[in-house]
Order: sequence, then structure tokens, then C-alpha cells
Amino acid sequence: MRTALVVIDRVARGLDRPFSYAWPADGTTVPLGARVRVPLGRREAVGVVVATDAAVADSPPTGLKPIAAVLDREPVLPEDLLALAFFIRERWVCHLSQALRALVPAPVRRLESPPLPGLYAVGEGPARGPRRQALFQRVLTDPGVDAGRARADTGASAAILRELEAAGHLRRGEHVCPPLPSAVLTLTAEQEAAVCAVRAGAAGSEWLLEGVTGSGKTEVYLELIAATLAEGRQAIVLLPEISLTEEMRARYQARFPGRVAIFHSAMAESTRVQEWYRVRRGAAGVVLGPRSAVFAPCPALGLLIVDEEHEPSYKQEEHPRYHAREVARERARLSGARLVLGTATPSLESAYRARTGATGFLRLPERVTVQTLPEPVIVDMRQELADGHREMFSRPLKRAIGDALARHEQVVLFLNRRGYATSVVCRDCGLSLKCPQCAVSLTYHRGRSAVLCHYCFHEEPLPVVCPGCGSTRIRSFGVGTEQVEEEVRRHWPAARTLRADADTLRFRGSHQALFDTFRNGDADILVGTQMVAKGMDWPFVTLVGIVAADITLTLPDFRAAERAFQLITQAAGRAGRGERPGTVVIQTYNPEHYAITAAARQDFSHFYAIETPFREALGYPPFGSLLLVEAAAAGEDDARSLAGRAAAAAEGSEVTVLGPAPAPLERLRGRYRYHVLVKAKDLQPLLQLGERLQAEEPRLSVTVDPQNML
Repeated sequence: MRTALVVIDRVARGLDRPFSYAWPADGTTVPLGARVRVPLGRREAVGVVVATDAAVADSPPTGLKPIAAVLDREPVLPEDLLALAFFIRERWVCHLSQALRALVPAPVRRLESPPLPGLYAVGEGPARGPRRQALFQRVLTDPGVDAGRARADTGASAAILRELEAAGHLRRGEHVCPPLPSAVLTLTAEQEAAVCAVRAGAAGSEWLLEGVTGSGKTEVYLELIAATLAEGRQAIVLLPEISLTEEMRARYQARFPGRVAIFHSAMAESTRVQEWYRVRRGAAGVVLGPRSAVFAPCPALGLLIVDEEHEPSYKQEEHPRYHAREVARERARLSGARLVLGTATPSLESAYRARTGATGFLRLPERVTVQTLPEPVIVDMRQELADGHREMFSRPLKRAIGDALARHEQVVLFLNRRGYATSVVCRDCGLSLKCPQCAVSLTYHRGRSAVLCHYCFHEEPLPVVCPGCGSTRIRSFGVGTEQVEEEVRRHWPAARTLRADADTLRFRGSHQALFDTFRNGDADILVGTQMVAKGMDWPFVTLVGIVAADITLTLPDFRAAERAFQLITQAAGRAGRGERPGTVVIQTYNPEHYAITAAARQDFSHFYAIETPFREALGYPPFGSLLLVEAAAAGEDDARSLAGRAAAAAEGSEVTVLGPAPAPLERLRGRYRYHVLVKAKDLQPLLQLGERLQAEEPRLSVTVDPQNML
């Protein structure tokens, strides 16, 4: 009897294991990694084959039910991804079905059969017929394009497509790639040394590429990718945001025409399916996308790059709560691929591994342009207040903005808080408008004349009178990007101003349109949240203003100083990347804080030297591991009691238990939340504890090595 182990695609504790089935009675082959339909009780379910035949058992049990149908002509998952699913299940304490779902996008899982291979152009094309020529040129410029998409873009009929295929002008293929262009980059000595070191490293080796902003890390990536493609292997490049994926698309496609596949959730479903199968069939050699792109089904993976590796967006907040950097490390090991982590502001974990010799360590200490790092100006806002200056923009920042505009240069103003004001308060009774579902103040959005919760998205009109005492003295406090934009327009009405935040960039393509407008010089001032601080290259920006550098420092999180250093450094790095020198003005009420002073100089080594002893003394990463246990319930007493039982169950000689205590956001989406934080020097006791707690009490939520403590 030929047998297979199948993981059912349902999230339930009773199904959290592989089940044995016999091969179909008609003798249909069952490929490893394929989707199948199997009997489950009185119904049928879809699952994934994770092992076959000898891997199941030497003597398979008799009476096994046969697989009802094999859904894939070709496996959806290569062997390294199947192994990765089991790793994710153990490493982040989730169901195996959840891990497998992360590996295969929902549009692919819903397919009954895979799409046909894409189209490729052959020869010089048809001599006559505008529609025929248009279709041929469309395929020529985008090898591997889906036939339906190419026809829709050109207006060509199905008959024209069949005619061109019959004449040999177009053909379908799976492994057809255009030739690699010759190298066009001239690298600096430091860049060349980095490329040579990684290429000389063993298969599966890991490197931290630590380079100041503007040091040319992307050029290093491009050269490493070119070498990987020349070896007949594939590369994955992870970026922290979808907006950055679109921003970098043109650059990678120009270097590797016809070989780049884009992976992200904002794409149309049909496009996601086509890109996924292009990669699975080996027709695309470079994958570009945010964290989920780490699961791209590359059959010949040779290189993994995690750009801006420090970004918390690489941590998935829902099950499976994986960290893409850690997944990339394991996938590189399984595939024999090299791993490069690139950033100007490394996470403490990656920096510690590099500085202790656990990984390779490469540095790019200087910018590739003639310009040095931007000149820092730290403004003590306490002194501004003492001198009677109470405006949003300090006197040094106002002068710097005016001077930059007079020189026809561009300005970026960074504030990591959207909306108009952070709270709305009655000045008579002191009532602050709160979200009815969450323990947070409602944020005032003036453009919508409404107050919103940024966690559950509750929205209500701005009240005319206080709901508590009836007073009309309702006032807003705090500053958001909307108010910064308004203040800019008041001071510099002639300046062309844009705003980049989650409110203005809600629609597909809006990121690219706004950033193209700014890059092309069609705007003078860009006001934005953290999305303007990540990897953007604007050659005419000479001034960056950090409006409120202290926001991140005040968060109740042991990573607060690290986050502040990273955000300020990355935002400051947007200045002076072209021919003209740059300046960064940092407004702060903590001008002596080491995160502020180190970020002003882009001096990570100084920050690292101060931060690591603090982490080591308290046993925080990288000197230990964490497990965050959350108890949530409709009633506060229930949440507190559940957390108390979790804390008692967690006690042991190998761990330190902190809590239970109300979460910093103690009520979220109508549920009260209590936290228990468990620390251990080694990870394994925490994984065993997390597994046990979730088995004993399914209402508990556990997060291994949390990135967000709120």
C-alpha cells in the first residue's frame, strides 16, 4: 500500500498533526508538497502532502482511506518549504496548518488547477498588423507575462494570440529567461570588498552589512544578485514595506529585465497567482517583496537579502507570529543559500551576532557620493519654551526651512504620528474623548471633522459640546502630521506641500504617485510618518526636520531607545544624498539622551556600547529570550484571573516571570488585556512553556520574542 501524510488545511487543535491516507485507488501519483482532497469524517477537506511512502512508516496501518483527488499537477511547495513549515510550527508555537497557510498565498490555495505558463517573444515578430505587433511588443518587454493580461493591455483577440503562437512569434515557457545584461555598476573599494566576501563565503553563510545611510547597500545587493543568477540560482530581496517594494521595482527591473517577480498582498489576485507560478517554475530569478516574500517558492534559491533588517514590520502580529529575518536564516540553511542582512541601524540582536563572530560582519562607513553625512542640529525645546517661543517649529528649524526653500531645495519633515491632534479634551471638566472599545484617546482628524481610534478604527463626529458636562470648550491637544502640514502651509503658503501617512496613501498606486511627484521636483516640502524614513532616495532633499524626536522614547517598551535611534537615523539619512550637503534638525526635550545624540551623528557603535549593558543586566535580547503571554476577556476580572493562572503555571527554575499586569493598552477592541512576560536565557524552555500554556488554556495568546510590547 502506498501512503501519504497529509496536513488538513483547517485550524483546530485536534487536527494539528499529519494524517495517514492511502494513495488514490486509480493509481494517480501523489507528489510531495501537492494539495489533495481527502475524506475527513463524513465530509472532505483539502490538505497538503508532507510525506509519502517510506517516510510514513515501515508498515503502514491497514484500512486507510484513500485520497479522493490530487489537486496539483505540480507540487505547490518544494521540500525546503515543507521543512520550513515544521520549523515555524515549533519556533513560534502555532498550528501546522497555520504555518502551511503562510507559505502559500490564499489565491493560490483557492485554485483548482495552476495557470498556464506565461508568454515569451521569439525572433523579430510579425511584419504586419498593428494589434499583432502590439501584442508581440507587450510580451517582448515583459517576458513570462500572462496571456490574458497581455491581450487586455493591447486589445488583441484570442484568434490573434493563436495565430502568433502558430507562426512561432510567441511561445509559452516555464524556464525561459532573457540573457543577463553586462555589469553596469562601478563599485567603491568597500562595496567591492563586501561583494567578494559574501561570494567567497560558504553556502548557507550569513552576513550583516552595516552601512551608513547613502553608502550604497543596494548596489552591493545588485551585484550579489547578478552573481547568483549567473550561477543559475534565484534570489529573494525582502523590504520592510509594500510602498518600498513599489519604489524599488523599477530599479531592480532595469538591472534584471524580465527576471523580477513582485510579491505583496496589495496586488490583484490574478497577478499574485501568475507571479507565484513564475517563481515556482523558475521563470523569475529575483523576488522582491515584504515579509511574506520570504516564502517565495524558489526551486533553486541561492541568495536571501533582508534590507532594513531592523524594522519591526518583519514581525508578523497574527498567527503564525514569525519574524521574517529568523525565517530567512532557517531557509538559507535549508537551501544552502547565502543570507545578507543590510541596514544602517542594526537590531541589537543582529549587531551582537556580528560582533561576537556568530555571523560575518561587513561595514560601509562612508557615503558613495561626494557628500558627507548631514550636519546635525539638536534643538533643546525646553530652552525654546524658556525663551517664550511656543510654536511647533523651533527658531532653528524655521530658519533652516526658509533657507532651503530660498535655494529651491526640498525639505522632509518627519513626525511618527498621524492625524491632526492626539487627543480631544474638555477644558471645563477635563473629560478626554476615549474609544469605547479601546483604552486609548481618540485622535482628531480635522480633514474628516472626526475623531478616530487607530487600533479598532472606531470613528465618530467631533462633538460640538462635551458629552460629560455640556461645555462648548472642547479643544484638541498634541500634534499629528495633519497639523504639521497645516502649520507648513501657514508659514510658507507658496511652498508646494505633500503629506505621506496612512490617511493620504490608502489606495493602490498612491505611494508611488506621491513619491514620484516629490522625486521629480513637483513639490517642495514632504510631511510624513515613518514611511518617509525608510530607504527613499531623493537627491534634492537637503533638510530633514525631526519635529518630535521624543515620541518613541516615551513608549513602555524596552526597545524604546533602540526604536528612537533607528527612526531618527533613518529619517536623517534622507538629507544630502545628492550633490548638495544636507542638514538634520532634531527637536527634542531630551537633548542629552544617548539615543538622540548617537542618532544625530549616525553613530551606531556609540549607541550599541551604551544600550547593550542595560540589556544584559536585565536579560533582554540579545542576552535572553522572551515569551509574552496575553490574557484577554470581555470582563476585566476574567482577564486578570486568566493571566494569574498563566503566571502561576509559568513558574520554574529556568525562567523569570514578570506579571501579571494590565497591558499598556489595557483594553483593545472591547476586550480587557493582561500581560505576563516570561524571560529565559535559552529559547527552548519558553517554547515548551508556550506549547503547554496554549494546550491547557486556548484563550491565552503567546508570542515568542515579541517586537511590540503594547
